[in-house]
Amino acid sequence: MKPATDPSEDQLVLLPAGGKAPVRRPRKGPPSPVALAPVSPIAQVRIDSPLPQLDRIFDYTISQQLDDLVQPGVRVRVRFAGRLVTGFVVGRVPTSTAGKALRPIERVLSGERVLTPQLAELVAAVAEHYAGTFSDVVRSAVPPRHARAESLQYELPELAVEVKDQDVARWGRYTNGAALFRRLRGGKSANTRGVWSAAPAQPWYQDIAALVRAVLEPSIGGAIVVLPDAHDVDLLAHELSELRDITAVLTADQGPERRYREFLRGLRGAARLVIGTRAAVFAPVLDLRLIVVWDDQDDSLWEPHAPYWNARDVAAIRSSAQGCALLVGAPARSVETQLWCEQGWARSLAPTREVISATAPMVRALEQDDLERDVAAASARLPHMAWLVAKAGLKLGPVLVQVPRRGYLPTLSCQNCRRPARCACGGLLGQGVGQSSPACTWCGVPAANWKCKVCGDTNLRAVAIGVERTAEEFGRAFPSTQIIWSQSSAMRRNVSASPALVIATPGAEPVADGGYAAVIILDARGQLQRPQLQATVEAARRWFGAALLAQPRAPLVITADNSEPVVQALIRWDAPGFAQRELADRVAAGLLPSTRMAVLHGAPTDISDVLSMLTVDHQVLGPTDGSCIVVVRRELGSMLSGQLRVISATRATKSTGKPVNVVLDPREPIAKASPPMTGAQKPGP
Repeated sequence: MKPATDPSEDQLVLLPAGGKAPVRRPRKGPPSPVALAPVSPIAQVRIDSPLPQLDRIFDYTISQQLDDLVQPGVRVRVRFAGRLVTGFVVGRVPTSTAGKALRPIERVLSGERVLTPQLAELVAAVAEHYAGTFSDVVRSAVPPRHARAESLQYELPELAVEVKDQDVARWGRYTNGAALFRRLRGGKSANTRGVWSAAPAQPWYQDIAALVRAVLEPSIGGAIVVLPDAHDVDLLAHELSELRDITAVLTADQGPERRYREFLRGLRGAARLVIGTRAAVFAPVLDLRLIVVWDDQDDSLWEPHAPYWNARDVAAIRSSAQGCALLVGAPARSVETQLWCEQGWARSLAPTREVISATAPMVRALEQDDLERDVAAASARLPHMAWLVAKAGLKLGPVLVQVPRRGYLPTLSCQNCRRPARCACGGLLGQGVGQSSPACTWCGVPAANWKCKVCGDTNLRAVAIGVERTAEEFGRAFPSTQIIWSQSSAMRRNVSASPALVIATPGAEPVADGGYAAVIILDARGQLQRPQLQATVEAARRWFGAALLAQPRAPLVITADNSEPVVQALIRWDAPGFAQRELADRVAAGLLPSTRMAVLHGAPTDISDVLSMLTVDHQVLGPTDGSCIVVVRRELGSMLSGQLRVISATRATKSTGKPVNVVLDPREPIAKASPPMTGAQKPGP
């Protein structure tokens, strides 16, 4: 090997076999001092991390070079645990209380202040309410950045908004409706909150459009409307087409550039109205005066990821924090909003008795007389009475038939023992349209040689009949009539006024020109017999929603017993009365929303560890099947969520145990209610 001279030390070294001298990296000394910003040189940053132990504010220094760019609300890149992560600046302070040397902000991703102080407070409040993290909520509130969208110019056009004469008349059809309209038109939005049950034969989107015009008529003020799906957004946007220049649309199916562009229009004041789906409840709007949430019981308004917030409660939190008006409407009424009315936090808006008498459909349910005349009516899927109504309605226009399930034969069971038929993989057996034999709904393998593992029988029977099989049956009963079917996988949005039988699942009903001449609701008994907390409330929502599509005083037949409270509510068109009764039952049973619940999912040992740390006065149902329910009085709900956040962060710092998933106030408690554990009642702190 040849000797070489090391220039840094001026002495001979040996070269490796390759003949190249080794490269020595200079030793890292202390970082050179960087001139800090002269005023408030400390940035408070929320880093993007779902870990609960990192759900807090971290301090970073601001260099003089970045002084003008680092402002509250901008996206930055900072070094954390040896790697670069994204974060939001939420404030600037003169000094830090960290008690250690601080790292500087590496760079500013964008000078756009997307996380306004009001939005940051809302995100923090939602995370606290649902025992989640700031990072999980802010992902829904602020869409990902798109550089080209930021480079565009956004200006608010001069547009005069005028309230129409029929707008005033529309809300005069509701109790307290005229007063609500006057308050919003006069700019009195503070402490103005309403719970609205839609009137029959009156499109809901026209009612919302009337309120929006009342709020936007002055030169200042903005509004947000949150709807279940993109089709509802299109309906309202078309109704307010004269305001398209000042309207931003935010839906989940938009591309990243368009979504961020619409978000910036509201942020920069170029849009005074935001219409969108679930995440639009966080949209930035200058001088927000009104938030409207329609159909608050729809599943799409629940965030499917942690911390599982729903748009209705987020709107309520924002209304209280920012002092804007809130209106929550639905075809029927949820028990949660009914509680608001009974507590005096919101006012009830329901159609007057005169409007109901003139426009509500004429509902006919199964009675004892029907059973005496038609013995098979109690078990028949289409009683003779419903067949007569459909035949008469087809002479006047389209007839709507609501079926609760999609598919052909979605569920099968053993003919002998009635147990659900399952595949070898554990999936349920079903049969699609055009299939000669049943198949697994999970793996798709045909079940040609199926045999019941309990009784050994090989015969199958249909437990439920879907919309496709129903359309086939009605096609045989009415051979000369056009059959139209609609479900989530093949949705039809509109139908003409010509006679036709429209078979649809709940939520997929097309809108008929001029309304339906008759409405038939099939399999109604089965919807009431589901073993779920929301079964009757969900049935009311589906049935009232179908009834809203009917012509004034059109016949409606429902295949359920006349004595059921929800059927009686439909007959009287009394959604508030049914919600009041349902709420009273839940209060007596200690169920949501009279209490607050947290469902814990995880290993039994980890759940027990979490329960041992809770000090709030609570009751435990379970644990069973890897989950349990923690129940507290409603006034202790904030204490429960706060303690669960602290417990999650504390356990995450330990090396033992696995995380426990927490769901606050679930739409449907999942854990099976078993007797409370011994010693479940714990004293308060």
